[in-house]
Amino acid sequence: MPELNDRTVLIKIGGSTLGTEDTSLADVAELQLAGARIVIVHGGGPETTSWMAKLGIRSAFVDGLRVTDEAGLNVATAVLAGLVNKRLVAQLVAGGVNAVGLSGVDGGMLRGSVTKPELGFVAGAVDVDAGPLKMALTAGYVPVISPIGIAADDASQLLNINADTVAGAIAVAVKATHLIFLTDVNGILDANGSLMKRISLDMAGSLMASGVVKGGMIPKLEACIQAGNAGISAHIVNGTKSQALANCLDGTVTGTVVA
Repeated sequence: MPELNDRTVLIKIGGSTLGTEDTSLADVAELQLAGARIVIVHGGGPETTSWMAKLGIRSAFVDGLRVTDEAGLNVATAVLAGLVNKRLVAQLVAGGVNAVGLSGVDGGMLRGSVTKPELGFVAGAVDVDAGPLKMALTAGYVPVISPIGIAADDASQLLNINADTVAGAIAVAVKATHLIFLTDVNGILDANGSLMKRISLDMAGSLMASGVVKGGMIPKLEACIQAGNAGISAHIVNGTKSQALANCLDGTVTGTVVA
């Protein structure tokens, strides 16, 4: 792998991405060794849904975003900032990565505002204090961020935040060179089900307006638009494939580039 000292790579790992054929965590170790600055944002939707079901809490979604009442917020916080985050950090450390787990609550890193009251305790608009991340990166760590933040108007109030939204906001805040979404599909598909290898920023908006892009892909594409407007190279790739991260950075992976 070439030297990557000039690159800051924001990687969003989805809750359904890591599998038996996946090499993403090993790829992170190689990227760090090659000199890249890595920030990871993770989801955990399937695990959150599973734990909510075990506790008798119904899951509901609007436009790919989880409706989060008080009970759901408690579960999401425990699962995302606790179980999922620490499990992922442990796996990275075991693979030789200097990883440190954080949530958006730590240091007041993620401060959000509720923009859709029908979603409950969910932040739509997010402000990022990149200070804790920059300190971790300077010290040689890979920060692993769970998408729980605090309310901008009440720091004692926790808020659930879509991890894709968090990834886009943090990518801009740390001036990343790349934003890479690792998903369990090959990228964005057109109305006929064919892979769209490259989407312009203007086209991205029309794809959402027309309904071609829907559900959980909406916040991913919105984050890519935010990143693209900041000059960041944004990608949506199939993270279940071997060496997806490495191949994305060297241009050999098949996925969707939003630019």
